Amino acid sequence: MTVTGHRWNSAADYDVLARRVQFRNAELVAGLHPRPTEPRTVYEIGCGTGALTEALVHRLPSARIDAVDVSDDMLAVAARKDWPDRVRFTQGAFPDVTTDRRYDAVFSNAALHWMHPRFAEVFTTMNALLVDGGLACVATAGRTAATDRFAEQSQAALSRLTGLSEPDPFEARRLTVAGAEELAGAAGFAVQDAFLLERTVSVPAEVRARWWVASGGPWTAAQVPVQDAVDALCSVLGEGEVELVHASVFLRLRKEEHA
Repeated sequence: MTVTGHRWNSAADYDVLARRVQFRNAELVAGLHPRPTEPRTVYEIGCGTGALTEALVHRLPSARIDAVDVSDDMLAVAARKDWPDRVRFTQGAFPDVTTDRRYDAVFSNAALHWMHPRFAEVFTTMNALLVDGGLACVATAGRTAATDRFAEQSQAALSRLTGLSEPDPFEARRLTVAGAEELAGAAGFAVQDAFLLERTVSVPAEVRARWWVASGGPWTAAQVPVQDAVDALCSVLGEGEVELVHASVFLRLRKEEHA
């Protein structure tokens, strides 16, 4: 992934926190392919610590999986897990990848939004990686009323840390279903399925804040100490249990066959 202006604070923390939500999403993304025994070659964008990779190993019994991520730390956590020989991890920044291979399917979970504002390139490159008739099965950050509310809360916390009062432009990474379908169509995909799923989990305020930080926030802050960022968000969220709202747009896209 190409995100030089943001940071992963701790791959290990992200791996632990991701189990609350991302492992559920990973199962859904892996299940988007309607014929799981068919793919022989699979490309995974932004594999992180391996949540989706693990789901793909179980769901796609015949597939060789090339899993790519920009973060060496994330890949190091993934590599410590037990994988079959048909899984290969590689460091790389999507969409700036070079390969002559074409794949039966492309998968991605919770990664494409990191490539904002290069969405047009991202969808075009996904299309180019596929064989004719191949499928892209992906989930990316979705936009809902609840995510807008949290963006306002995080902006309030961020302004206390940095003095910045303007809305964070990185919030535009979130897509509606209509916006995702438009990007897919412009890249030459036929949209087979598209839907938004919003989950709400009740967690302590500090857990919510640490999820925010482990996921890359505060977006526009300079290198703010982790605990300072957590404390600032907790001061906005208050004490006790709060909602961790996770919204994702899921897509199954088919590359059109050429005559």
